[in-house]
Amino acid sequence: MSESGKYEKVPRPESVKALIQYLSSNPLVLEVEHLSEQKIIVRRIGKSDLQVFMTNVYIVGISDVHDILSVAPDVNAIVTMSAWNGYTQDAKDSCKRQKIGLFLFAEFLGAAYYDGDKFFNYTTPDKSKKDKK
Repeated sequence: MSESGKYEKVPRPESVKALIQYLSSNPLVLEVEHLSEQKIIVRRIGKSDLQVFMTNVYIVGISDVHDILSVAPDVNAIVTMSAWNGYTQDAKDSCKRQKIGLFLFAEFLGAAYYDGDKFFNYTTPDKSKKDKK
């Protein structure tokens, strides 16, 4: 179920707080800097920094990706934060071509362990099993 008003696109503060807490417990994460309502930088040991844009868009499509990149052109990851949110395959493919990761909350937590193609192409183990069936 999508939300209206302030949290239609902006993630809820408790979701941002949870993401930062989970990332901070990752042994590869040196620091998570909370820049704004929708942006964080994840500094990782031995890996590149992640410039992350957090959204609460119900289904992230290509137009949403374009909107995000118009206000945050430096990001290399977009995370849709709520459990019921998702993204279109077209948006995911467009992001991959631009070397930007597009993730659900849980996918991002797993992807944070990787760099390069393994980062951009990361899917959760559960999703990988479902896709093989």
